[in-house]
Amino acid sequence: MPLVLIGLTGGIACGKSSVSAILADEHHIPIIDADLIVRELQAPGAPCTREIGRRWPECVDPVTGQLRREVLGRVVFADAGARRELAGIMNGPIFRTILSRIFSHWWRGLFSRAPYVVVLDAPTLFETKLFTYFVSGTVVVACSQERQLERLAARNKMGRAEAMDRINSQMPLARKRALADLVIENDAADDMAALAASVRSAVAWMGGQGRHRVTALVGGALAACVGLLAATVVVGGKLLS
Repeated sequence: MPLVLIGLTGGIACGKSSVSAILADEHHIPIIDADLIVRELQAPGAPCTREIGRRWPECVDPVTGQLRREVLGRVVFADAGARRELAGIMNGPIFRTILSRIFSHWWRGLFSRAPYVVVLDAPTLFETKLFTYFVSGTVVVACSQERQLERLAARNKMGRAEAMDRINSQMPLARKRALADLVIENDAADDMAALAASVRSAVAWMGGQGRHRVTALVGGALAACVGLLAATVVVGGKLLS
């Protein structure tokens, strides 16, 4: 059956990564992880890493070629212009990589007898907007702001002011909730059983989502490619005759 692509996003420290892990480990749902793709594209010596090093030499180790993520984070967090420049370096490669993986799963879905659910885990799904046109539904992992602050303090050793700055630098969680087709509330402190139950309900919901968006887009693209190839053959034949 055709691919059912679900977009997964959420606020910082809301538990999106935990939800993604449960989907993969307990429900065996393939995950297209945008954060992991970014890390692959920013590996030592990779073209994106070299470009970042040319723009901000202090952000790349001159010996190992390793990206200094904390340094880069400080640079772009404090400067909107730097964030735009970094986006200019990264967005094209990220888009092409995600699109190629969607296509790969779309192809596999053609041979599946059940709905073939794949999750696109993307922190900025709504901010960048592009892939919202590909997904059949969106899931937001959310929690209270106080819980976000607690988790950032425990996980990232952030003070309250720094944690608030990080939260406020993102799209408001209320806006993400409003845009979502389904919201997983993750306020319970370390209650993985409750979160796992919420994810089970979400998986049942995912399987019932429509499949028209990705199928239509990819199918249309393939049809266009076939049409272009056919036209090229016809024109080429006339030129050679």
